[in-house]
Amino acid sequence: MENTLTYQLIQSFSRQDIRLARQWLASPYHNQRADLPALFGCLALAVQKGRPPERADIWQHLFPGRPYDDQQLRLLLSYLFRSLERFLAIREFESGPFLEGRLLLQAYRRRQLPRHFAHAFRQEQKQLTRQPLRHPDYHLAHYGLELEHYQMESAEGRTRELNLQELEGQLTLAFLAMKLRQGCFALAHQAVFNTQYQLALEEEVLELAGRAPYAETPAVAVYYHGYRALRHPEQEELFPPFREKLMAALEVFPQEELRDLFLLGINLCIRRINRNRSAFLREALELYRRGIEAGILVEDGRLSRFTYNNVIGIALRLQELDWAEQFLHQYRPLLEPEQQEPTFSLNAARLAFTRRDYGRALTHLQGADYKDRINNLVAKTLQLKIYFELREFDLLESHLKAMQSFLRRNRRLGYHRQNYGNIARFTRRLLRLPPADGAARAALRMAIEQAEPLTEKGWLMEKLEEGEIK
Repeated sequence: MENTLTYQLIQSFSRQDIRLARQWLASPYHNQRADLPALFGCLALAVQKGRPPERADIWQHLFPGRPYDDQQLRLLLSYLFRSLERFLAIREFESGPFLEGRLLLQAYRRRQLPRHFAHAFRQEQKQLTRQPLRHPDYHLAHYGLELEHYQMESAEGRTRELNLQELEGQLTLAFLAMKLRQGCFALAHQAVFNTQYQLALEEEVLELAGRAPYAETPAVAVYYHGYRALRHPEQEELFPPFREKLMAALEVFPQEELRDLFLLGINLCIRRINRNRSAFLREALELYRRGIEAGILVEDGRLSRFTYNNVIGIALRLQELDWAEQFLHQYRPLLEPEQQEPTFSLNAARLAFTRRDYGRALTHLQGADYKDRINNLVAKTLQLKIYFELREFDLLESHLKAMQSFLRRNRRLGYHRQNYGNIARFTRRLLRLPPADGAARAALRMAIEQAEPLTEKGWLMEKLEEGEIK
């Protein structure tokens, strides 16, 4: 039962979902089977207790005394699943800001009720104008509203001027905004995975989107500048206009879309940081700070441990140590409960290391998460640096062997395997650098500078510049 689609769907329900689903199944308009509410109640109770029921027990609860019929139970589960899918679809419909009004207009138009249509159209116009959102879907909804109006007016055969210009304007805005949004998704995915996408009409779309009035329309402007920054990552001057347009659009985009845009901006910064453009550390930290404080990067009251790790890492690189410590404690309660202690411990160790409190850093590392392979490597790298700073070179040699063995066993780590492999390799070369050998030192410096990926490039160069290991 635990692996059925029906049971897993109910597991995702909140208390409010459970209550409303009971009402849905109790309504004859939505369900006329008496056994489905009982089946739902049985499964919902099992979910609440955290104990998936046996099929035979469900059957006896529904049909006491009748012989178990697996095929019939599977059929009931299928009926319930389809009914709950319709329930979810209606819930999404009710939460959507634009769809209901257009469907009502469509119904009045098809029933040839012009007075009803005119009244509903005015109400929908007011509602659309008053609500604050001006993202791509707003312009699509505005186009849909104008399209219903045009179809109603033209069907009545009126000779007065129709709303074709407004229809054209909203269609163009919706097209440009959604086309550029899709292009941003494609380029962002392309930057991570080894694939290529083509944006049809790319030059034409960009040329039109860069002109008035589209260039000042938030839904177009944000994605226009985002697309250009993604398309030409080497042109750093393209990032500030995107950031400015994004910050100006915080009140007119929904939270979910803002989250995608903030992550897009952060990833743009990280790509530049990885090219040793340290100025983008401050840009990334500011995006993280604004996104977290506004709740954009906080989902259902939880902060991702990856976001938590990244924020601490950037703050440490900027030497914002007091701010990092405040963040470390302030947002610890927002981490997932099972991840809270190991994530906090790892980042507390990073902070202690930066403050050169190596003993405290090693103590915090004891509570880090070594089950997660990436966190394992982050902790191993921090331990590597601590041994180096403490000049515990025998321990460091042993640690490097263990780290490289771990990387050999985990060949599917991709980028991370390359990065941490480079860190271990260059640390070993640093340890074995011949004393007073200027040529060897210069060769190692060049190799470190040219190596990619290598997130500890700055630390390795710092140790190289410090002089000979004694």
